[in-house]
Amino acid sequence: MRRATKTQLWLSLGLVLLGCSPRPPALHNDPQALAYRSRSPVADAACVRIAAEAVGDTRRLAPWSEGIHVHAADGPIGDGKNKFLFGERRLYLIEYESETGKFREVDARDDATMAYAEAVHTVEQLTRWAAVHGVSWDVQLASLGGRVEAGGPDAAAQKILAELARKAGGPELKGLAGARAALDAKYRDRR
Repeated sequence: MRRATKTQLWLSLGLVLLGCSPRPPALHNDPQALAYRSRSPVADAACVRIAAEAVGDTRRLAPWSEGIHVHAADGPIGDGKNKFLFGERRLYLIEYESETGKFREVDARDDATMAYAEAVHTVEQLTRWAAVHGVSWDVQLASLGGRVEAGGPDAAAQKILAELARKAGGPELKGLAGARAALDAKYRDRR
């Protein structure tokens, strides 16, 4: 039997240590949800703050389909350890139950407009968290992926938003708040 050299032992040890280093959770490639994750572990104090802000955001602005969710990998939020943050936000409503046993289908153009508005809002929130907490984010919608930093979305993440805007008929960002309010009123029986 051949003896391992020191170099081989150090390489083996290095591979073992690499296998033990924390890895970010995988992103789902769901065409109806915007997935996001931190690119590196986040200090627990920032995790606590981000999770609380996500809950508060969902209370302030009624989500179209689903609010911003933030989860932690590598331990629960509040345990004092650094961890990856991740989540996804379902953008499309498609249909809903307005009353028990009564379903309402959402107009496809309305759904696309609100999906775009939700994605823009989510990217804005990720940008704020990046600026305040120094967190870089990966984002993905279906097969499109990009990055959100303190300076905003990169070109690839902007492409995700542009694709959603195209599906919605290209509403201008400045008119998005008004369109959102009108559609929220039109489908107010969804809550």
